[in-house]
Amino acid sequence: MNNNMKYAFRNIAKNKASSIITVTGLSVAFACLLLIFLYVTQEFSYNNFHTNKDNIFRVNYSINWADGSINNTVLLNPELSKILEDKAPQVNRSTAFRSAHMPTMIFEQQNLEENLCITEHEFFDIFSFNVIYGNKSKLLTNPDEIVITKNLADKLKTISSCTMEGLLGKSVSFMNTGDQVFTISGILEDVPRNSSLQFSALIPFKYQDKFSWSSNMFGNSTIYYEINQKEAKAVAETQVSSVIQNYYQELIERMKGYKAFADTDDCFQPYMISLNNTYLDPTSSDYEGNNSKTSLYILSVIGLLILVIASSNFIMLSLGQAFKRVGQVGIRYTFGARKINIFSIFFSENLILSFTAFALGAVLCVLLLPTFINLAPNEIYTNLINIPQLVLFVTACLFIIALSTSIVPVLKLVNIQPNLLSSKKLRLGKGSSATQIFVTLQYGLSILLIILTISVVRQTNYMKHKDLGFSSENIIDLRIYHLNNSEKQALHDRLESYSGITNLTLTDRNYAGGRSSNGVTNSKGENIETRILTIDNNYISTLNLKLIEGKNFTVSNSDEKSVIINEKLLASLDLKDDPVGNMLKMDGENYRIVGVVKDFHYDSMKEGIMPLILRPLSLTNHGKRAKYIFLRYRPQQLATLLSVIQNTWKEIAPDKELDLKFWDEQLNNRYQAEEQWSRIIGYASLIAIIISSLGLFGLTLMAVNIRKKEIGIRKVNGAKTKEILAMLNGNFVKWIAIAFVIACPIAWYAMHKWLENFAYKTELSWWIFALAGLIALGIALLTVSFQAWQAATRNPVESLRYE
Repeated sequence: MNNNMKYAFRNIAKNKASSIITVTGLSVAFACLLLIFLYVTQEFSYNNFHTNKDNIFRVNYSINWADGSINNTVLLNPELSKILEDKAPQVNRSTAFRSAHMPTMIFEQQNLEENLCITEHEFFDIFSFNVIYGNKSKLLTNPDEIVITKNLADKLKTISSCTMEGLLGKSVSFMNTGDQVFTISGILEDVPRNSSLQFSALIPFKYQDKFSWSSNMFGNSTIYYEINQKEAKAVAETQVSSVIQNYYQELIERMKGYKAFADTDDCFQPYMISLNNTYLDPTSSDYEGNNSKTSLYILSVIGLLILVIASSNFIMLSLGQAFKRVGQVGIRYTFGARKINIFSIFFSENLILSFTAFALGAVLCVLLLPTFINLAPNEIYTNLINIPQLVLFVTACLFIIALSTSIVPVLKLVNIQPNLLSSKKLRLGKGSSATQIFVTLQYGLSILLIILTISVVRQTNYMKHKDLGFSSENIIDLRIYHLNNSEKQALHDRLESYSGITNLTLTDRNYAGGRSSNGVTNSKGENIETRILTIDNNYISTLNLKLIEGKNFTVSNSDEKSVIINEKLLASLDLKDDPVGNMLKMDGENYRIVGVVKDFHYDSMKEGIMPLILRPLSLTNHGKRAKYIFLRYRPQQLATLLSVIQNTWKEIAPDKELDLKFWDEQLNNRYQAEEQWSRIIGYASLIAIIISSLGLFGLTLMAVNIRKKEIGIRKVNGAKTKEILAMLNGNFVKWIAIAFVIACPIAWYAMHKWLENFAYKTELSWWIFALAGLIALGIALLTVSFQAWQAATRNPVESLRYE
């Protein structure tokens, strides 16, 4: 073994160019793979810290709509948690949970923006959140209690100048709860990073109506339950499903009558998700963090593709070196060496190169970590790294790479004939099927990634720049839902009088988050799911919406029974006469249509335009509905305007946080996931091309060295430089053409499936595929031609001097 290591080091030093190319490509691949491994394993570790995680489940349900669409969601009535405990024998405990959407907390006259959530006493028995101070068995048994995390406690103890334990018994209140105060009864350890439930404070459900929520016709909370033993999962799921079906039976029948739900027995179907899977479940939940399992698999595949490209470089170059060393191998066979001895020589050498590449890759991984964090949706937290798992992964990678890169050359040399024992090298070039396979594989993967990058970037730009039906430029989005009515009124009036603002409007939605919907009944008795926006009479002019029929809200017609609808809802209502003045029914009450607005994209381009109702908002009577102010400003006065807004805010609400955003940038952030993917795949394409080019450079270098006498003879016999270049480039061009033919249908299928997720999308144009092929071909030709040109212009006497 010692002799093998010495021999390996000597060969590595002797073949510096090949070794440097191998280590460089492999170290970059290792860095990418390490980053992806750390991120993916972290995302799969969510909720694993809970002691009884295998026995905890969340209730989901699917709705089959009459139009054939299927919707999966989680929101239910919170009172179901107690009903499940009473009527489902296999359910040991159950709890409801929901967010209060960041209300303003008041503590000793100081305001804090905190992540408050609402739950029940059983929450602490089901989940493993550690209690530092307080009696865990009694937390939240009193409706006026609040439990806080250590991070929030650190803020409060600084304000109060007391110890953390001294916070117990102190009171906090919230902006929208009036005189109601909550007594701190417990302090928890900070919520682990890998928890899908994130919060800084918890209160019971008694005062839930005083806080904002997400909701649908079935409720506003998520329901979790715990069973006694994992084996009872199927029985518990049947029992829970039956209880929930019975609870909502009247609503289900009513929705069938409205022809909203499909007229089938399974139009409403509850099902259970294990706590281990909730974070990566595609079902949307406004109260939990989540990620896409598909995205993680794609990211893992990208990492493996880069490693495959780098490993194929390693194999090609190892194969080339093996052909040059066939004489040495033959001599070893002559002196009694066995196949395992030959294999151990190559394995030792390749293991050294692999380990060196990993060491450099680990350093590069640390250097690239900030860049990766900017690309990925979440950070990589060092405290979540599973060291034994990481060591096992790295060891397996090193062993597999060293093994695979050693087997291929040995298989090529194992059956050499005695008449070749004196050969110094075998021919590497057009006759090497292994070389053809690996070059085709590398450039096929590179072309695939280039096509994916161009397509994702094109779709993202299309969504960001397509006409939305309204104007979002030169608008500031000012969050005001934490102000009281008098503060909203004062801020509205002060800003409205400033000359740098051309228009100003109040609304309850900013298109970036949150939504409200309800059912509208048409003339046929059918229920139409309809989105609702609450606006004032300046909304249409501020956003430059197009009113195609009727009139806008005014002070005289801004009553709760007046509505403006969009074209989509108008078509669904099937009104034969002029829609203006007609009535529509919602929640059993009639509303008068005063206008029709042209369809506009209040949701992202991922979703189709839904039926929409615009309801009037009045600061005097309904100030609590106003959550945002949109300010259209004169661009040349922006700097002054920002100062005016800040000063005005300090005068009116000095103790509250100013949250100001440029609306067009905020709307573009709806496509952040697509932009992240375009950058991730783009970087992967760049890395793949670089590694492939390194391999092709090394391969060309060896091919030129092997054929230099042939080139010299051709030059002596009158061959021109361009003919030599054509000869050397010809084989590589053929391989890349084959790679292009293989990559195109795979890329087309992958992008076709991805684009199915978007209601509005671009077409897969032919030029995307052609451009990707030309980029790959151009880079390959530059790589090959550099070495080929040097060989073609070399003095042939130098090549033929020694025989």
